[in-house]
Amino acid sequence: MKHDRLKFRFSLTRVVFTISMALFIGGMALNASAGEVKKDYTGLVIHLATQPSQVQISLSEELGYFKEEFGADGITFDVRTFPSGPPIIEAFAAGNIDIGQVGNLPAIQAANNNIPIRIIGAYMTSTGKSEGLLARKGSGITSLADIKGKKIGVQIGSASHLLLMQYLQTLNLTEEDIQIVNLSFGDINAALEAGSIDGGVSQLPQMASVIESGTATLLEDASKYPLSSSTIVATTAFLEKYPELVPRILKTFNRAVKYSRANEDEAIRILHERNDVAVSSYKLSFASTNFDLFLDAKRIEALKTNEAFLRKEGTISGVDMDKLIDASFLEAAGINK
Repeated sequence: MKHDRLKFRFSLTRVVFTISMALFIGGMALNASAGEVKKDYTGLVIHLATQPSQVQISLSEELGYFKEEFGADGITFDVRTFPSGPPIIEAFAAGNIDIGQVGNLPAIQAANNNIPIRIIGAYMTSTGKSEGLLARKGSGITSLADIKGKKIGVQIGSASHLLLMQYLQTLNLTEEDIQIVNLSFGDINAALEAGSIDGGVSQLPQMASVIESGTATLLEDASKYPLSSSTIVATTAFLEKYPELVPRILKTFNRAVKYSRANEDEAIRILHERNDVAVSSYKLSFASTNFDLFLDAKRIEALKTNEAFLRKEGTISGVDMDKLIDASFLEAAGINK
């Protein structure tokens, strides 16, 4: 009898212990789950950098997409517009930007200079018609070879600078054979109109106005040269701290791309009013540019080709492109070709 009572007590103790452990573990799981759902982002400000030529960030802000997607989380966005990529890289280096849109050359040079960023998407892939060499009327430049000895405006460190280097290589020339004037895309227009430069390497939508006014002609585009994809870059610190937010941000950008494709005239009107760039310039830009975010094998290979060219030219010492490019956030967002 005594043995039976001991056996009963032992069994009861084991049952109570088992139930207690189940409740404890279940409670931990519930708390962990609740912790994931209730992560507090209140007061978080995400700093974004864009340019007048770009649609994703600008339209996402103007159409209220950021507020729709992140407002309930207490997240706000500080959107800053820069004239070109190099100043954005400076802002990255200063720790003022979390995610930005820059050309291929600025992104690769930044990585070469040990600025901790990753390429997480594309924002603008040119068909070759959206950038090129402008020749001022009366400059004496009637062919590509005529740029030797001439004053050529370009934003040093931009994707257009890379294109200028490719032009020079075609001619077996170097930058020492021309007079480079470091100018933003907007300032290239002003300098051409003032006659203070002979030509410039620029892009749409900015370069359209001097072509339409007759100030300059588009002498050579980029269609003969490797594919050019401009990039969405983010700091490694942001990617490591908020990896769960990045796919949501990319989905928001992608929503803006889809809107621009379905409502081109309205998208152009919004961008025109926001950036004070002519509607006709944006129409040309939309016609010659793909704004999709995906990074497929072709785009990744093009970026690697750009890096190899810059390394051969001695512009950079070398960048591990497999480390620089991280397409995992696009995959998590379900964004592909």
